[in-house]
Amino acid sequence: MMFREAKLVALAVFHTFLLAICAANGNQTCRPSSCGDIQNISYPFRLKGDPSGCGDPDYELVCENNRTMVNLILWKYYVADINYDHATIRVVDPGVEKGSCLSSPLNSLTREIFYYYGTYYLGGKGMTSTAVLMNCDQPVSDGSYIPITPCNATSSSSQAYVYALVGGESMEVGDIKYSCTISRTIITQFLKPGNLSMSDLQEMLLLGLELSFLSFRCKSKCEVKGLVCDVNYGSHTVQCSLWKSLKSFFSNLLIIIRYLLGVDYLIESKAY
Repeated sequence: MMFREAKLVALAVFHTFLLAICAANGNQTCRPSSCGDIQNISYPFRLKGDPSGCGDPDYELVCENNRTMVNLILWKYYVADINYDHATIRVVDPGVEKGSCLSSPLNSLTREIFYYYGTYYLGGKGMTSTAVLMNCDQPVSDGSYIPITPCNATSSSSQAYVYALVGGESMEVGDIKYSCTISRTIITQFLKPGNLSMSDLQEMLLLGLELSFLSFRCKSKCEVKGLVCDVNYGSHTVQCSLWKSLKSFFSNLLIIIRYLLGVDYLIESKAY
């Protein structure tokens, strides 16, 4: 009996050893990729065409015309930089170009879109601004409205007066006080409203928008353990919370118990 148990232990150790070798070999095949200016494309990212099992499919990048691009919802953006320490990726709209006129971005990202898109998130409060491009019927004599020279304007264009209005993290239709039509809503890195020029806005658009992929750290560090994840965008860190997980668990358990006992039904019945 002792010999049999020793044999089983030896087989278990050997099996674990083989798994370790396979895992090591698997990691060796996942070498960093590169495309254009973006070098060292590493986990959780993968470049389309990399071996299966390398990187997370949700963070797949593509290489087009020697430029790294990322799909955000329905649109493609150039990747300007990836910071693995801070878990951020900086993206630039492909329609934005440097020049004496403002090239209009091809896409319209809003903060609300990222609430339903769990791969990337905008940074914490106060890190971004919202800019609205608009066409106006009459000149606007308001210092908050930035005169814009659009690159697509022609001599016969009806866009006689084009302006940009920069606000906080979100803007309402009521924030636009004049008879103007919104043509595009843009999210930029933080721009302090007031005394801004077209070149200021263009410079920020060329710099790009910084997005966080800390959600991946939440998934790999906390959610796999069934723990609630707290994200701190300021320090670029995540923290797993056992207390919040237990609180959520018992809260949901209480709801189920109340439902099974019909407590909520009795309370609603008495209310009527």
